[in-house]
Order: sequence, then C-alpha cells, then structure tokens
Amino acid sequence: MYQRLLINKLSRNKPFCILGARAVGKTTLIRDFADKFSNYIRVDLETAADREIFTQEGSHEEILRAISFLKGKEIRGNGTLIVLDELGQCPEAIRWAGGQLSGRTTGGREDRPFIAGVSSIMTKELRVLTDPESGSMGVQYLHPFSFEEFLLVMDDTAALEAFREVPVPYYAYEKLLNYFHLYSLIGGMPEITSEYAANHNLSGLKKIYGHIEERFIQSLPHVTPGIRSRNLALEVLQNTYPYAATRISFNRFGNLEKGSREISQVFKALEQTFFIRLIYPVTSTTLPTLPDISKFPRLQLLDTGLVNYFSGIQKPLFQSHDMNAIFEGQIARQVVGQEILATMHETEGPDFWVRNKAQSSAMVDFVIPFDGMLIPVLVRSGGSREVTFVAPVHRRIATSFCGEALRRQTRHSAIPDPQKQKILSPEPPLFPCR
Repeated sequence: MYQRLLINKLSRNKPFCILGARAVGKTTLIRDFADKFSNYIRVDLETAADREIFTQEGSHEEILRAISFLKGKEIRGNGTLIVLDELGQCPEAIRWAGGQLSGRTTGGREDRPFIAGVSSIMTKELRVLTDPESGSMGVQYLHPFSFEEFLLVMDDTAALEAFREVPVPYYAYEKLLNYFHLYSLIGGMPEITSEYAANHNLSGLKKIYGHIEERFIQSLPHVTPGIRSRNLALEVLQNTYPYAATRISFNRFGNLEKGSREISQVFKALEQTFFIRLIYPVTSTTLPTLPDISKFPRLQLLDTGLVNYFSGIQKPLFQSHDMNAIFEGQIARQVVGQEILATMHETEGPDFWVRNKAQSSAMVDFVIPFDGMLIPVLVRSGGSREVTFVAPVHRRIATSFCGEALRRQTRHSAIPDPQKQKILSPEPPLFPCR
C-alpha cells in the first residue's frame, strides 16, 4: 500500500483545504490523514442532505451538534477530524468554517474539532477562506501522481531508490527511462496507474479514462452560470487535448465559432476545476517574473495520459518510444510541465520565457524561481544541447530535458559580460525524459 507524498505536509497545527481536480486522490489522502485522529466525520457537500445542515438557522455550536447527531458520531474535541468534502459547493459551509476557525466560538482550541476541507473547484468564497494573508485555512494542492509516486505504485523498490539518488546511477538509467516512457504514456491519474500496476493491460484502462472525463464534466455546473455556457465549456474541454503544451488563441479556439471573450471566460471556468492551467510568458531574465497577459498563453492540461488517450495517440506513442516524434514534442513538454507542477506549490509557477521582440521566436520551455535564481528548463529531442542565455546572473543552472538524458552544470562565478553566454550540458544524467 502506498501513500501520497503530500501526506507529509499535512499537519494538525493548522486547518487546511486540499484542492485538486476530480479523481486525483483527494478523498484517499484525507482518509490517510484521518488515521491521526480518534474519530473521523465526513460531511459530503455534494448531497443536498449534508448541505442542508449549514443552510438552517443556528449557531456554530448548534451546527456542530447537528453534524454529530446526523452522522451518528461523537465529537471528542481536537481528537475529532471533520472533513467538509466538496467544500466549494456550499458557500454556507465555507462561512461556517471561517467562523469556527477564526475564534468566534466558545471554548478553547482543545475543545474544538479539527476541520479540513476538500474541493475540486475554486470559488470566490473559498479563495477568501484560503487566502495566505487573511484566510482561516491553509491550502494544499494535489496533482496527479508525480514520477516518484508512479514508481511507488509500480512497487519497484530498486528503481525508486535509484531514482532518489542524485545523480541517477548509470546502471539504472535505461530502466528508469522505460518507466518514464510508461508514465508519459498512461499518465498519473491514481485510478489509471493502480489498475495498470495490477493488470499491466492498456486496453483495460479505456473505461476508466471515460469515467474520469465524466467526473470532470460533473464539475462544470458549479463553475458556469447557465446551460449555454456549460455546453460551451464542455465543447472547449473536449477540444483541449490536441492543444496540450502549445500556445493558444482564444478567438475561434478549436474551430469553434466563438470570439475571444466567450472562450476566455470558459477557460477561466475550466481553471477553477483544476483541469487546465493557462501559463502566460515572461520576458524578464531576473526575479521577480511578471507574466505578460497580453501575449498568447500556453495550455497545460491536468494529465498526459488523458491527453494521449483522448487525442488517440496512445498506441503510436507506445510504439514510438520518442515523445518528440509525436505531436512535434507536445507530449514531452506536457509531461515535463506535469512533473514540475506535481513537485511545486501551485502559486509558484512554472512560467515560460519568450524574447520581448516582435520578430523573435526564442523561447525557454519553463523558467522556475529557486533560491533567488531563475532556472531555465528546455525540453528537446536528441542528446546534449547548447543553452544560450541572454543576460548575466550571479549563478546559472542550465537544465535540459532531452531524448538522451537530463544534464546540469552550475557556474558559481559572476559573469560581468552582458553578451550572450553559452553553457554546455555535460554528463552525468540526473533524470530521464524520452
């Protein structure tokens, strides 16, 4: 049995809300966290009966008593975990949680149950509750499995230990590369990965992919104002897969006869479901980076396995063993972006860089802020690459995902010359991407 790595970041010190798309494993994660408590009460806010608890007139304490009575479980102070599942669907529950956690109730902290939220949509009310500066709840984002978690599910201890070594041992590289190709092929959705680990059968995944998309569709009524916008959101969602990891224009997206305004509103709604992420380019080579929303964004989808399946390219990708040969490298950029997001906090990026000149096509696939630096990441086919930088910084790290290996070199000395500097990416390999 495996546990999500995010479990190590969940603490009883501060209430939190786990945010993430449907089917990424939020409920399983919170059940694992519940083992730290003497009892656990789940309030399912997708059901009218549980939402009604919070729509009735009553004090914070009366609502607590109602939860205890209707769920048939005793509340034992801070030994009890109350999980408000799909919290984003009930504004009244959000307001109650805010009041319960802000100290406006009687009794000390030891007398109050621990309250955690789970939501597959982001709303204005939930954004206030989880605001880093003024909110009563912390926030944790759950993504599909990272590659490390994928290896955990595959139950290959030797491969996992080799992956955790830096650099990766030479004798483990080929095996890890094969695993990464499989990860890129089927993706990191927990139900998909667990099914494949049990049966090693691609054809058995078809129904699960369809079921997962149906669950995404269930979220649309909660982020769209009416039937017309809901139907448009469904059309856009089902047209996103071929555009994964590419820059898009809102106007007539997917050959839909709709203008920029309507389509951009739909994409904002889909972002609220965590199914997509619009990444706007930055033009600065120094921190802080400011995304330029006047430029075309790049579309990052939730999971590469969904992209492959619904684009109809799983079979050719399985036979090719070269992600850059399919969709002109889109799948490679998609899976690298997915891996980066799975190991970062949601608000930290990544961005991508473009030169701020009209005639220039220069682009860096990802730029990641780290320890006062801006780390460029290139996703390319082939072997070692030259990486050209356009401005000097105190320390440079060039990172390249390529068909042979990931290679890294750091220059610690200051570079006074503002002219272009070239960094070669030498041995040894640190991470596979093919």
